[in-house]
Amino acid sequence: VSFKNMHGARLGRRAMRIANALQCTSRAVCPRGSLGPSLRNAAGVGVRGYVTRGGPDGLHAQAWRRRAAQLQRAHEAAPDDFRRLADLMKALNHFDPQQAQRVFEQGPRGAVGSRDAVREYLRALVLSNRLEYVDLESLLARHLRSGPVGILEQADGPPAAQVVSGPMELKMPEVPLKVTLTDSNRRQVWGLLGTAISMLIMVAGFSVFAEGVAGNVPKGLGTNSKKITPVEDVNTTFNDVKGCDEVKGELEEIILYLKDPDRFTRLGAKLPKGVMMSGSPGTGKTLLARAIAGEAGVPFIQASGSEFEEMFVGVGARRIRDLFTEARKHAPCIVFIDEIDAVGSKRSNRDNTAVRQTLNQLLVELDGFEQNNGIVVICATNFPESLDKALTRPGRLDKMVMVPVPDLKGRIEILTLYAANLLLHDNVDLVTLARRTTGMTGADLFNILNIAAVRSSAEDLPSVPMSHLEEAFDRVVVGLERRNPMSDYEKNLTAYHEGGHTLVSMGTAGSDPVHKATIMPRGQALGITWSIPEEEKYSETVCELKARLDVLMGGKAAEELIFGPEKVTAGCSSDLQQATRLAKRMVMNFGMAQDAHAAPIYMDLDDYSQLSESARRDIDGKVQALLTDAYARSFSYLKGHERELRYLAEAMVEFETLSAEEIELATKGKSKVIAQRRKVTADYDSKERQEMLEKRKTDADRRSKEKSVPPTPSKGRPRPAEIDADTEDE
Repeated sequence: VSFKNMHGARLGRRAMRIANALQCTSRAVCPRGSLGPSLRNAAGVGVRGYVTRGGPDGLHAQAWRRRAAQLQRAHEAAPDDFRRLADLMKALNHFDPQQAQRVFEQGPRGAVGSRDAVREYLRALVLSNRLEYVDLESLLARHLRSGPVGILEQADGPPAAQVVSGPMELKMPEVPLKVTLTDSNRRQVWGLLGTAISMLIMVAGFSVFAEGVAGNVPKGLGTNSKKITPVEDVNTTFNDVKGCDEVKGELEEIILYLKDPDRFTRLGAKLPKGVMMSGSPGTGKTLLARAIAGEAGVPFIQASGSEFEEMFVGVGARRIRDLFTEARKHAPCIVFIDEIDAVGSKRSNRDNTAVRQTLNQLLVELDGFEQNNGIVVICATNFPESLDKALTRPGRLDKMVMVPVPDLKGRIEILTLYAANLLLHDNVDLVTLARRTTGMTGADLFNILNIAAVRSSAEDLPSVPMSHLEEAFDRVVVGLERRNPMSDYEKNLTAYHEGGHTLVSMGTAGSDPVHKATIMPRGQALGITWSIPEEEKYSETVCELKARLDVLMGGKAAEELIFGPEKVTAGCSSDLQQATRLAKRMVMNFGMAQDAHAAPIYMDLDDYSQLSESARRDIDGKVQALLTDAYARSFSYLKGHERELRYLAEAMVEFETLSAEEIELATKGKSKVIAQRRKVTADYDSKERQEMLEKRKTDADRRSKEKSVPPTPSKGRPRPAEIDADTEDE
């Protein structure tokens, strides 16, 4: 037990006797203050208050009263049994702590030697809030005068003398008792010292880890993590690039400069140091860059804009420097940076510092103090409007090349190039497929051919037929065909709807010829009517736009004509949406309003809500007039050709999908001819497939026989065992 000054003076024998009598098993430190809090801290482990449920008059309180009465009689029978005294005080503390206090104070003087009795006494003082007002020092001293022997013998816990070394001998009050005081600050000092040492170890370990990470950045996560290896032999040439003859002619100057630089420097000309190619995804920008390197016969170094940035600041700028350092070693060469907008976007004050450093380093390498002779930088992007102006200024990437979507001639060339590696059927018409694929890129065309080839291989066909190419086109443009069951009424309704589109398109001047019509659900559409323009169109006339409105209104007009106004379905919502958008463009963008007094003014469709009420009223009236006239023309035409409409709808219900030639036959009521032709085609395909299977089986048998026959040794060459020494010398 450690003691400090109490009441301004060091404690003597009396305090030591009190501590020995309490027999505290836990370490207690008595600071300055009154004696009550000191003893409460010394015996705080055992002081707990009782809370009797039901209050002082409840059932539990009455039970403890009966228990206390029994223990009172037992204590009176044996007053020297301190265990019975402790049990009595414990019972009294549940309903009358003051009575427990009086029992201890009026009890035998040797009760201080019982740890349980002292604990219950302290608990009674705490419960009655009298701990601060009781002179415990004099009370316990009075109890201790009965002699140490009785105390030590009657104690039920470990003797307090065990706290000191050896048994304690109590003497007269006049003789001082030597007490060894323990300095509690020593333990605190050692604790602080241990904490400081632990913190030093943690700081040292973190420093070592940070140094290791910093040392590994250039090796693992820096520019050396990916070695820049130029492609020396590029096999791609301009013959592999189709559909962009104008772009190839524009890039011929780069090839001539790389092959013969003196040809330009002789006259003092300087070619652009960089070329910026822009265009839609899949138009062949990367293929063009490789073709330039292949035509010029120079190394080709490729990088991506997203490869320069990393989690550490400064890595992007360092990779730019390493890229051009490697390019100088292989000059003349071509450096191709794909998706340049990842690092070359417009700068602002909110940009990250690392991004600005990467772009600044790229600008310096393109046109800085140190000139890069013989290095042509070609960059590609899909968003040229997002690039920084400093990147596209003259002297850097000043040659802007737009790679367009291939036209009809270009699509035919691309399809012919890719189809050279496929085994196509005789009925394949690449020109028709090229006419259908208006607006598609080279990547889209390759995807269509590949889908058709994969499906033909899965069906074990000898070649890729035209039907599979048509199916692949529909899948790419609209989506997968849904084989969900439709009722006969829904099939009939869809057939008349698509038949209305088809007949109006066939009978309206200025509309595109119908290529195919189907009532099979595909994507979000229940049926589709495909039209193919006869030639490549770059503009449309008023007649052609009105014809498109008539065709869009043909489906709704056919439903109303056959089933009545009350049976028109909501399937025409997409047609009405397209027609309304087209009519708005005719009025607001093209100046094609029917009112001759209306001025041909261009207004943006997005600014429609900002117009005045009168302007919106005029626009809505002109749009409604265009749509109303288109619907009236479609309804009138279908009413005059109702018989052809019924023939066509019946054929579509029977065959589900009709080609342009079959549509002509269906409108004339020749559905039997369509069935006969399809049967002949199916028989021919089945026969051709059977021949292919037989040929494949014959080839397999021949190869198996060749493997089973062992090869005969050559007569002109002796076996190794027959070679003698003379032959070996020769």
